[in-house]
Amino acid sequence: MPRFSWTSERIAEALGIPATGQEPRVYEGVSTDTRTLRPGELFVALRGERFDGVEFVAAAAAAGAPGAVAEHRPHGLADEFELFVVDDTLRALGQLAAVRRRALDPKVVAITGTSGKTTTRELTAAALGPGAYASPGNYNNLVGLPLSILAAPERSGVWLLELASNQAGEIDLLARIAEPDFAVITSVSEGHLEGLGDLQGVMEEKLALLSNLRVSGQALVCDEPADLVQLARQRLAEVRTVGLSPEADVRPESWSVSADGVAWRWSGVDFRLAGFGAHLIRDALFALQVAQLLGVDARQAAQRLATVKLPPMRGELRQLGDLTLLVDCYNANPASFRAALDSLSALAAGRRRAVLAGTMLELGEESQMLHGRVARWIADEGIELIAATGEFVTGFAGMASELGERLIRADDFEDAYCKLSARLRGDEVVLIKASRAKKFERAIPLFERDFGGKGRLRISGTHG
Repeated sequence: MPRFSWTSERIAEALGIPATGQEPRVYEGVSTDTRTLRPGELFVALRGERFDGVEFVAAAAAAGAPGAVAEHRPHGLADEFELFVVDDTLRALGQLAAVRRRALDPKVVAITGTSGKTTTRELTAAALGPGAYASPGNYNNLVGLPLSILAAPERSGVWLLELASNQAGEIDLLARIAEPDFAVITSVSEGHLEGLGDLQGVMEEKLALLSNLRVSGQALVCDEPADLVQLARQRLAEVRTVGLSPEADVRPESWSVSADGVAWRWSGVDFRLAGFGAHLIRDALFALQVAQLLGVDARQAAQRLATVKLPPMRGELRQLGDLTLLVDCYNANPASFRAALDSLSALAAGRRRAVLAGTMLELGEESQMLHGRVARWIADEGIELIAATGEFVTGFAGMASELGERLIRADDFEDAYCKLSARLRGDEVVLIKASRAKKFERAIPLFERDFGGKGRLRISGTHG
């Protein structure tokens, strides 16, 4: 296959604008950052909330860019510098990515969901093995997704792309760029409600992925809520459901959770994954089903998953002496809080439990109600120590008498840690849970300082 190249003609055609009239040239790639731009690359001058990329075109030229995509021509630019003038550079970035996606024509797996999408992406990459390309980090928005596509190796036959949204219509735009062969919806729950309104808005946003599947594309969706499955099948005739329920099309024959990780049997093969929480099995089943559809043998996939190191702060376990930390503060919404509480109860197995709870962000007008709902869950679990910060202080307000000394209300993170740690005996299981922006991982070095040492996890549970 001939090497893909960015010619002046191809760029203008992708952007839907006339040729620049400059001497034709070939670009070595596309960049949006003058700090990492390499000589020969095309610079796309994005506009941000606090900057206008046009102001950096001169710097891009000095760094070796032969041309740029911008919304107007800056003063003092050399005549020989090629400039592609567009109305919207963010849209232009997506147009460039879409052209490369079509030209290279890999199998594209697009993964979205309120939670679980990053873990599913990593597990799918592991199950597929060498040759699969996964979008890096959190490159999942209208800037990150196109950059993922523009950076994808030409020889990779499968791309695993993560799609995220906090505003209505974003998944549709991202899916139009990605043109997926496989659509995966890992979960639908209350999250990013400031931009999506309510649970129905979240569901409609995620389902937009199915409307952009290529002909003969295949869809996998989580088995709950039931409305999701029903609406998905209204949009697409062939939809497979994935989960732990008996109704799921793709489900484990049996499964268990232990100190060593999760284990399950599927398609006649035994699987094991280092990590904690039954939700990991669901994420892995998505990965395994995609791998199977792409021709990977289940036994080979099992060998690969057994060596996977999961992304940090997503149900991560840390043992400090006899104290166990369940670190689940990469993100937070009501559904992920519910799953974390279930994991906490399974992990504790009769030991004292504690929760260090921080605000769930981007819940819009329903924030107070949803914090109250989660607070009620925590209270009903009978958890022995609850340290509430941020919006959870209000969430627990009506339960102070009921909970008595079990409840610790704190002004901020530092105050919460001090009050909670002073009440711990050192043999509890502690859940650390908050939205990523709250940076509750700051608790880890504090717990290590105060409770550090070696210990052994004690937990097991089997289902099937």
